[in-house]
Amino acid sequence: MRYPSTPQRLAGGSGTTYMVVGTLIAAVAAYLFQLVAGRVLGPTEFAPITVLWTIQFLVFTTVFIPMEQLTIRRLNAAVAFAAPWRLFLWVIGVAVVASVAFTALTLDQLFGGDSVYVPITAVLILAYGGFALGRGFLAGRGRYREHGLSTLTESVLRLVLAVALLAAGAGAPGLAWSLVAGALVVWLWRPFRGERSLDAGRTPERGTGGALARFVTANGASQTILAAGPLVVGALGARPAEVSVFFETTLLFRAPLTVAYNLISRVLPPFTRMVERGEAATLRRWAARIGAGGVALAGLGYAGGLVAGPAMVEILLGAEFRPSAALAAYAAAGMAIATVALFAQQMLIAMQATTVLAASWLAGLVVAAAVIWIGGDDASLRVARAFLAGEAVAFVGIITAVTTRRV
Repeated sequence: MRYPSTPQRLAGGSGTTYMVVGTLIAAVAAYLFQLVAGRVLGPTEFAPITVLWTIQFLVFTTVFIPMEQLTIRRLNAAVAFAAPWRLFLWVIGVAVVASVAFTALTLDQLFGGDSVYVPITAVLILAYGGFALGRGFLAGRGRYREHGLSTLTESVLRLVLAVALLAAGAGAPGLAWSLVAGALVVWLWRPFRGERSLDAGRTPERGTGGALARFVTANGASQTILAAGPLVVGALGARPAEVSVFFETTLLFRAPLTVAYNLISRVLPPFTRMVERGEAATLRRWAARIGAGGVALAGLGYAGGLVAGPAMVEILLGAEFRPSAALAAYAAAGMAIATVALFAQQMLIAMQATTVLAASWLAGLVVAAAVIWIGGDDASLRVARAFLAGEAVAFVGIITAVTTRRV
């Protein structure tokens, strides 16, 4: 496939519209799945589905997205390397084993003792490993239209199957298979076609395993800052109701970040080509723009959360989930930074600077822990303030690294 000699615009053309629209429809379909299934099954029977969803989300964002993005970066590099298939299989296999072990160990506590969830977990993680890898090849080859359609179809098919299964009287175990089916749609677009012939005579890029390990470390620290809040609030002695308010508030403001996970594949290829051409000045300009945008959005998020956040949460979830204005402000500002940081770190991935990326997120995690340890206020505000501080430190580290690093 021929690529343009100058960076494509990061919005518009080349299938970008399919990616944006597909991501938005997928987000709505995912919300409807939760709403329909939760209402039909009720909170008790629906609980195993939420656990499976959480396992899949954590594995996908922490392990499989790095695999997807490093695939995109490799396919847009000036030097053509063979796909590290053995590494991919090892990563997916380890993720499957770890997820199955967790399900088996928590079968009684989280899955009602139903052993059927063990094979479901195995197939679910295996399917999403293929889904992430398939999307990586689609985006890496510039097939953004198919990437967007696979994202859309995954979520919509899951919703359609869920409605059909629930209408037929299927319980949670039957519904769980709809999670698996959605991930298989990427194969409709044959993402790996021609790869065997292209890999002939090539050798895998050296250091890919180390880069992936550092990337997974970065995402692990990032996800800890992002998602561990409710657990920490509970560990600090908060009442169950306070934990629920914290969880629902942060989950609500996380919507832009969730959408962004499906769009970052569009910005990595042009950033990679900038690096390959040695366009340091262009990358620094992008870093400055993204840095300024992150600061502005964080300020707007804080102000909006402070003024309208509590009322918005109450309208959507009910009066019992209304947070304090400060909690809503911290959550909105932190999520704004997290979303912009996700796009900013694509420049470091393009530079193959995964060590710096990991260091930035680990520094953010250390600062977040320090803010919690210092104390003050109630548990929710301490953790929310720590979340904002951790995201801000990591974001500053990423922008600083891009602006000071030689391409």
